[in-house]
Amino acid sequence: MSRLPTTSLHYQRGAIGLMGALTLLMAILFTALAVDSGRLWMQQKKLQVIADIAAIEAARSLGCSADVTDVLAAAQAAAENNGFDGNLANSPNLVDLGSANSSSGVREFISGDGAAAVYVRATQEVPSSLVAGGLFGGNILLSAEAVSLADPSLAAFSAGSFTASLNSEDSVLLNALLGNMLGAPLNLGVIGYQGIAQTNITLQDLLQVSADAGNYQDLLNSSVQVSELLQIFVDAATRSGTADVQAIAAMQSIANVAVRDLSLRLSDVLAVTTPDANAAATVGLNALSLITTSVLVANGNHAVTLPLGINLASITSINALVTVVEPPQIAVGPPANADGTICTSMKTAEIRVQVPVVVNIPLLARIDLSLNVEVAQGSAGLLAIDSGDAATNVQTAAQPGIASITLTNTAGTGPARVSTLLGIPIADIGLNLPVQPAGSETLDFSVKHPVAEDLPQLQTVTSPLGSSLQNALSQSSALDITVLSFLNLGLVNQVVSLVISPLLGEIGRVLLDPLLGLLGIRLGGMDVTLEGLHHRQASPLVI
Repeated sequence: MSRLPTTSLHYQRGAIGLMGALTLLMAILFTALAVDSGRLWMQQKKLQVIADIAAIEAARSLGCSADVTDVLAAAQAAAENNGFDGNLANSPNLVDLGSANSSSGVREFISGDGAAAVYVRATQEVPSSLVAGGLFGGNILLSAEAVSLADPSLAAFSAGSFTASLNSEDSVLLNALLGNMLGAPLNLGVIGYQGIAQTNITLQDLLQVSADAGNYQDLLNSSVQVSELLQIFVDAATRSGTADVQAIAAMQSIANVAVRDLSLRLSDVLAVTTPDANAAATVGLNALSLITTSVLVANGNHAVTLPLGINLASITSINALVTVVEPPQIAVGPPANADGTICTSMKTAEIRVQVPVVVNIPLLARIDLSLNVEVAQGSAGLLAIDSGDAATNVQTAAQPGIASITLTNTAGTGPARVSTLLGIPIADIGLNLPVQPAGSETLDFSVKHPVAEDLPQLQTVTSPLGSSLQNALSQSSALDITVLSFLNLGLVNQVVSLVISPLLGEIGRVLLDPLLGLLGIRLGGMDVTLEGLHHRQASPLVI
């Protein structure tokens, strides 16, 4: 019997079926691969979202003294809220603190380097394949990493004048004060100062116009001449477009009179307490507060002599001696930590004012007195920032500095004295003006949205004496009179009512009230100005 050739159709019967079965199997395998790949991709993407959100939320919990336990709790809560069923505290999961630096254009996380960034690694074990009960193996460990820069809510606040309160007397005093410290006469009107007070600039603006600073830490910590810093303020306001022409011209006038060789660091003016200075970059800062505080810091505790425009009886000129013992400081930073630790605290100036007066009143008497005012440094700490849909509430705890007011002779060796023109003592004059320091007080600011349109805001810690030293000092009841010669009682009353009481009231009006107000101080009280708010960085996630 002869065999059919292998090329015969009889021998090829069933080949198509076998090829069809193999093709179907391959199709099933590729379909399974596609399904599993898509599934793993989706699970990896979901895990990455969990890591990203956990890092961002943890970064928002960073205050001035970061606690890894609190940061871990914030990251874990955010991860669980987004479907994570693992524990970030268990390896290979990880939550860590450090910094994020850029090397050759690539961001990298440096563990243990401060608390400017949060690193989160989230892992999840999933089946490597869902086909045939795990045909292609067991499980696979997915891993996602994220790094977020510190991103707490921030506030900027200071002690000082509020735009609406500036008047012509303030401008005269500011001209004398700033010009004296900078080394050349200054002649700006109230409109110029109001324009400066209505101008906000940011650290970002300052860095962009600073030729020497490469980053925010350099900007804050580098020593600069006060003339250079004032010019940076001018250039920043010009570049930002937030100031009108008059305000920029006024700022330039102040920068131009800085002829004294004074230097300072911006960090002495502006205390930035957030772990990452980048977070504070866009917080608005009042230009007038920056300028006056910078000049006070640069001047140190050198006394400033201010001529007072008082024309009373036989008194034609009086010079006041003002010493800023400790300069004020503006603060930018986060609210208190969970344990109540204050992260951000601004300070008022500690000042000493002496106004010596020796005057001979023709045919009446000779007056020898010195009004002395000392106010210790006050402070205000940022307690909380709570943002709602329509407004953000900011809470601070303010503690005024203790004030002391005395009346002595110009030598400081005894009480003020009224004597005859021949030098015979008639009466000693003291002050019966008890200054009870205001206690610590919580101030609540409510800032409507949009925030920029509702700032700055000022609140005052109340004082038992009220807001005006002029009124308190001009009252005859404020004087403690010891008559040394009752034969001249009528003369004493005349001198007190016609000269001493009005004189003290005028000193309060032209010097003490406006000076303390500009420095954020009231007798036994304090002004606190909320200048800027920051809620979230635009892109805190860097890895």
